[in-house]
Amino acid sequence: MIAEALAGALERAATALEAGDAPGAAAAMGEASRACQEAEARGERVAPAALAELTALHARCGQSAARARATLEQALESAGAARRAVSAYRRP
Repeated sequence: MIAEALAGALERAATALEAGDAPGAAAAMGEASRACQEAEARGERVAPAALAELTALHARCGQSAARARATLEQALESAGAARRAVSAYRRP
């Protein structure tokens, strides 16, 4: 039960990150976190085979998040460079 809930949430998070939907990814990761907390409270454990699948999904989320972060950093860097260039022309 926990494995299915986690897999669904992680899949939604990875898909959202790949689509550039940070709020959607955050919501899905919140679902994953809540599912973990609830499972822990019930004493549930994940089977080794399911754990391997969940680990792969989590890695996919991490890779997608890294790509999204790199895209954001590049955009911020470009905006900063443009601002500096424009301000250089505005100096008396």
